[in-house]
Amino acid sequence: METGNFFRELDSIFQTKNISDAEKFVINSMERALEEKDFPSLLAVANELGGIYRVTNRFEEAMKIYGVAADLIRLLGLENTIQHGTTLLNLGSVHTEAKEAAEALKLYKKAEIIFRNAGLDQDYQMAALYNNMSHAYDKLEMPVEAMGYAEKAFAVIRKLKGYETELATSCTTLAARCAKVQKQEEALQYLREAEEIFRKLPGKPNPHYAATLNSLGELFYRRGNREEAVRYFEKALEVIRENYGENQSFAEVSKNLIKARDGVIPQGKRMKGLALSEAYFNEHGRKMIEEGFPEYKRYMAIGLVGEGSECFGFDDELSESHDFGPGFCIWLPDEIYQSIGRKMKEAYERLPKEFWGKRRIETFEGGGRIGVFSIQEFYKKYIGCSGIPADHLEWLFAPETSLSTVTNGKLFEDNPGEFTRIRTGLLAFYPEDVRLKKLAARMAMLSQTGQYNYERCMKRNEHAAAYLSCSEFIRTAVSTVYLLNRRYMPFYKWMFRGMEELLRLREVKPMLEQLASMQDTHENIKNKVAIMEEICAKIRDELETQGIVKGPDPFLNSHCRDVMSLISDPRIKNLPVMFDAR
Repeated sequence: METGNFFRELDSIFQTKNISDAEKFVINSMERALEEKDFPSLLAVANELGGIYRVTNRFEEAMKIYGVAADLIRLLGLENTIQHGTTLLNLGSVHTEAKEAAEALKLYKKAEIIFRNAGLDQDYQMAALYNNMSHAYDKLEMPVEAMGYAEKAFAVIRKLKGYETELATSCTTLAARCAKVQKQEEALQYLREAEEIFRKLPGKPNPHYAATLNSLGELFYRRGNREEAVRYFEKALEVIRENYGENQSFAEVSKNLIKARDGVIPQGKRMKGLALSEAYFNEHGRKMIEEGFPEYKRYMAIGLVGEGSECFGFDDELSESHDFGPGFCIWLPDEIYQSIGRKMKEAYERLPKEFWGKRRIETFEGGGRIGVFSIQEFYKKYIGCSGIPADHLEWLFAPETSLSTVTNGKLFEDNPGEFTRIRTGLLAFYPEDVRLKKLAARMAMLSQTGQYNYERCMKRNEHAAAYLSCSEFIRTAVSTVYLLNRRYMPFYKWMFRGMEELLRLREVKPMLEQLASMQDTHENIKNKVAIMEEICAKIRDELETQGIVKGPDPFLNSHCRDVMSLISDPRIKNLPVMFDAR
């Protein structure tokens, strides 16, 4: 196996893909090297796989793979060579991350002797070793030694060309050591240099960039500049998620972000209700559960789903006038809710009423949106059944906007998975028989209101009837667009706003808005009818694209019988065309 090609391809994967793709590639390369009995290549690849295990916090696996590397070194007679020193360095870094810094230092000192004897005093590998030794001493709370080795690493790297990433990493390490001995200005200077280097690197953000961003966040937090701290912690999380997913480092930076956000709304940026809810849960809800109900945590689903603009992500400043503020939902299986629900509600009510300067002003109508609920009763309240509808009739009678209500928002955690199972089943959308029935009813209504009755009402000077006819056409057209996008339509206040997120028939939204804004005058009849006909034509085209109708007839009602014929369930198929329990 050609190791040069291996490292080039691995670098390419790290630039464009995620660490799981890199892991698969390295494991496949190890298997190939083993089959070919190419032990030198196997040694190089094993060191890379150990590094992947280390950054994903799989320390036992990393130690095992470095054990394989050590065996290969003995097999190949490479004791006290540079390869041996590199393996000791890598194994030491695993021990450091596994909180075994003293053991790591023993390995590092052996590697230092090997590198020095090989003449690597001014080589990158020696600088990497010094950085790792600095990290180990820092873990042991030995700041003088930690600073000394960080300075040694920086002095070596500074003289080398083509090691921009390593220089940035050394700057970050040195900044952390400066901060420990209260040299804040020097720390900021080094971090700014590292940030500038990482920003200029090509490709996706380097995974080590996250450490620089997190350090900047910590520095600004200590200085009392929480807005800047929040900005850097958020950027660090983006880099970690893109490279490693939500691993242990992600969890640690998340804690820093929560701490920095407490009491702060980022400058020039309004905090959305879902983010407010999640932060409130992380700050206060978790503690309530861990201290008062740890044995019940495994039964809980936690998040914010239901009524309220914030659950749809549509909230703004006006939304804060009522039924808006810190709060979240806990859902429990009904039998658990019956035994502990009341006590948990009492604990929930004792949580702080104000968070990040927001306090909930609850109206009578808006009560009961947050707190502790039975999973089954939550769904039954909105859609009439305690979970996924059992058959086509239950689906048909579940209110369309209520299905939107129970599938919006966000789940923060779901330990038993039952809430998620129901939610996923509902998000899969209506069974096709039910969708076809609803589409047939919509098509008939669009024809009746827009392609037939509106113009007749206007010609008879029945302006109230014409107004209602146009209004019904608009509402039906919106619902049809949602059905063709396989999305549930929210209630009337948000149905137009939600159309912005749909992919199919997006051009219909401004046409409907124009229709709604035009007065019902005789001068506008021709234009309004033309808009209705154009909307119906676009809907017909999409129906044909989805294989539901055939033929060019623009009058939607003429296709209803054909759509009904596609339905298999006789209980649905034999209903009147316009029947729809929406």
